[in-house]
Amino acid sequence: MPKRSRSVMLTTTVVSAALIIAAPPCVNAYITSGLPAHTHRAFLRKLTDDICSQSVGSLSPEEMSTCPMLMSAWASAPEKLNLSSDNGRERALAVEGLLKRMIDERRAGNTKVVAVTEDYNAVMKAWSMSGEGSKAAVRAEQILIQMQDLYAAGDKNVQPNLESFQIVIEAWTRASDEPNAPARAQQILEWMSNTYKSGANDLAKPETQCFIPVLKAWASSRKLEGPIMAEHLIMWMQHLQFQEEIESARPNTLCFNIVMSSWLKSADITSEKRIRQIFEYMESSSKKGNVDIRPDAGSYNIVISSISTAVKKYYDMGGARRADKILARLENGYLNGDEMLRPDSIIYNQVIDYWAKTQSVRGHFMNARDVLDRQIKMFSEEKVRKCRPDVTGYTSVIAACASTYGTVKEKRHAFDMAHLTFMESCAEKYTQPNDVTYGVMFKAVGRLLNNSGEQDKYAGTLFKLCCDDGCLGEMAFMRVKAALSKDVYQELTGGKSYEELPEEWKRNVTKRQKKSDVRKNGKNSNQLRP
Repeated sequence: MPKRSRSVMLTTTVVSAALIIAAPPCVNAYITSGLPAHTHRAFLRKLTDDICSQSVGSLSPEEMSTCPMLMSAWASAPEKLNLSSDNGRERALAVEGLLKRMIDERRAGNTKVVAVTEDYNAVMKAWSMSGEGSKAAVRAEQILIQMQDLYAAGDKNVQPNLESFQIVIEAWTRASDEPNAPARAQQILEWMSNTYKSGANDLAKPETQCFIPVLKAWASSRKLEGPIMAEHLIMWMQHLQFQEEIESARPNTLCFNIVMSSWLKSADITSEKRIRQIFEYMESSSKKGNVDIRPDAGSYNIVISSISTAVKKYYDMGGARRADKILARLENGYLNGDEMLRPDSIIYNQVIDYWAKTQSVRGHFMNARDVLDRQIKMFSEEKVRKCRPDVTGYTSVIAACASTYGTVKEKRHAFDMAHLTFMESCAEKYTQPNDVTYGVMFKAVGRLLNNSGEQDKYAGTLFKLCCDDGCLGEMAFMRVKAALSKDVYQELTGGKSYEELPEEWKRNVTKRQKKSDVRKNGKNSNQLRP
């Protein structure tokens, strides 16, 4: 049981109740109706104040029957009531006030009030969703402890159930102001497990859904020990499943994905290796017949994302190749009928981007284009809508072409592919070029074409298209300056700086690009990388 101190115990007895008598249909309909948020909240507030302000023993049966519905309305509809963290405390106190009022009525002689678990859960849920952070979590934990104590003392109506424990666990995972919130949530989970195994509460049987919030809390904690603690939690789940024979606590694919994402968010240099080991374990378990642990598309996405550091920071020449092979396994699995391995455009864009950044591999632009072609086929022939190509993928392929080194023949081949990819991008509404696309295309013209006349002709036409589309960003402007001869550049721009050019030419430049322009131009635009 979590450690308790006399100073943090409940100062008032929090008991919930459900009335045997039926609620008036008109009141019930009004409370649960689709009223505007402000009207709905004002009505609940008025009913609550009317009930709580009356003297003890004076409530009518109709008023008493309204209390459970009011508790449920306050506790379970924060979105409907348009409640924010600023007034979440008001909601939690309103629920507790109603319960206190009902307790007083029972003490005054109303024997029709019976305390039940669901009402306690409503109070804990109200605190959990109040936005009060660790204070709310402590309050919810106090109520849970009291429920278990009352049940142990013989009150069978308030036996904590699965929802009771899960509400408190989630309350701690929401306590962003508490540095040790993941550990406090896990402490509740351990108490829950021990309570069940000791026979003190047969409804405290831990289930997978109770572990997931704790796993997520460790994964998002950014703590150095976060990934390790998440792994230990998985191992504990497997211990409960196999050694304790608590089958409901078995880990599933989502649990392992959360652990891998925890490693992904860490700064550990071994994270890619560890993620790959976990991934291979999942595949091995699946092959052995474990239907609960099998990689899905999210698993593959995490594995491929883990290669990013190797490619972008350490310029690992094999990173793009590893990612491509993993993507191929995902594709083959889906094409063989596994719906869980349905790919999407994000994972394709990631692999294309890796190839674009692997400039030391000869012909890397062809590999980038091959991945895009597979994506197009998956979308057009296999009808996977999530794989619809977007401008990001096309832009990355053009960038891969533009960064090509080698002979004149190799550069020409790269330019032809860049041109083909650009034209395909222009042909579809959902892949229309943006300011970055034009920027890398100008780079391709300047770096891959050796004939100055051809450069002027192509870049001049491209410049007009870029201006017509309103996509002349700072990068594109600098690239076109490098691609054109001085005379043609003077003719097209009038020798003006980027700030002096018509805004119509820049109207569709992304906000990110424009902010970068303002920041850089405010200092020295000539220092921009060409």
